[in-house]
Amino acid sequence: MTDLQQTLTGEKKTLLQSIEAVSETASPGQLRAVAYLRVSTEEQKKGYGITYSGKRVVKHITTKGWALVDVFADEGFSGSLDHNKRPDLKRLMEMAKQEPRPFDLVCVYQERAIGRRDKAFWPWVWKLEDDHNIFTAVVKGDYDNTTDEGRSKMRKAQDRAEDELVTIRDRTQGGIQEKAEEGGYTGGNVPFGWRIEGQGKKGESRVVLDTGKAGEWLTLAEGRRLAVKHRGDWRAVALGLNAANLFTRSGTAWSRENARARIMSHAVLESEIVFRNTSSKSARSG
Repeated sequence: MTDLQQTLTGEKKTLLQSIEAVSETASPGQLRAVAYLRVSTEEQKKGYGITYSGKRVVKHITTKGWALVDVFADEGFSGSLDHNKRPDLKRLMEMAKQEPRPFDLVCVYQERAIGRRDKAFWPWVWKLEDDHNIFTAVVKGDYDNTTDEGRSKMRKAQDRAEDELVTIRDRTQGGIQEKAEEGGYTGGNVPFGWRIEGQGKKGESRVVLDTGKAGEWLTLAEGRRLAVKHRGDWRAVALGLNAANLFTRSGTAWSRENARARIMSHAVLESEIVFRNTSSKSARSG
């Protein structure tokens, strides 16, 4: 190992070793490249890890005759995130501001490493080019944005990446919704009064009322009875539950606010559980 590797320790050094990266000092006139590697958690599950893409980026840089001067990697970060929300890309952008300019181009394996949404894909690529005269090269397809043809190809690739993101999101949300409608557990917090049956068993976990002898549903029933008796005096309800040794899920005493929130929850009043509540879709189990 030379230069960069000799001064590194820990996680970064391990990464460079895993992708067989050998950094070097650029010769006069030689372009200096940095590798930017990004894979989402979902891509990791499919086997597209940092090492997989990193080795190909390093090989591409070597084949082009560029000097590899640094490697940046955001592992497990979504391509829909803005550049300033990806730690290593944010560091790359800060480094690009240095004078004299520390590198000439950023090399990625494929377009989705740049980003999957227009607002995440383009801003940092534009900023590098317009503000710092630093360009972006894509290994898969072997092109860059130094030419009009390369920019056009990159724009089309971004459109495909965003379309793919929409498809993934729709399939995922559709699967979650279908599972919720069938009573399956889709993940997330289970409301007080319910429990997960068959937890850990793939395809079998379901959300059911917790009606055992010490079940939370009995606590809710007593809470409702007290609420009627005390005409909505939630302090009295909390005191009554605590006196009966009917405590919260964590085993602590009820407060007025906590008792009201649990007993008057949407799940209790409407018998409907919302597992995911986004601006677009929610998964519900009635």
